[in-house]
Amino acid sequence: MNYKKLITDRFSGIPHRPTDTTGAVIALLTGLAVGAVLGVLFAPESGKKTRERISDKALDLTDNLKDGYQSVKDRISAGKDDIVGLKDRVVDNVKNKANAVSQEFKEFKDAETEKVKSGVKQAADNANDTIQDI
Repeated sequence: MNYKKLITDRFSGIPHRPTDTTGAVIALLTGLAVGAVLGVLFAPESGKKTRERISDKALDLTDNLKDGYQSVKDRISAGKDDIVGLKDRVVDNVKNKANAVSQEFKEFKDAETEKVKSGVKQAADNANDTIQDI
């Protein structure tokens, strides 16, 4: 009997689904946790020792969660500090550039004003010379 052909024929009608394994991983982890708890509960130890072990494991898990929370909190705080520092540097950079542009404009305005004043003075002198020659 050709088993390969038989298996291929049986599974050929099943539509192909994407391989999303999230549900399977969650089910596996849940099964492992339930199995661990049941193993501890049915272990050949006294009830007092079993309860102590469960309590110790729960406390360890709580401590691990608190440590993880603190770690995430510290990382967020450090990221916030980095962002505040970046903001301060950008604001300082923009202020410096605005001041530089303002200074350049003032210098340009003063130079052009002097040119205009000089031109007006020259025109007035020329007009005065022309009037005196008449």
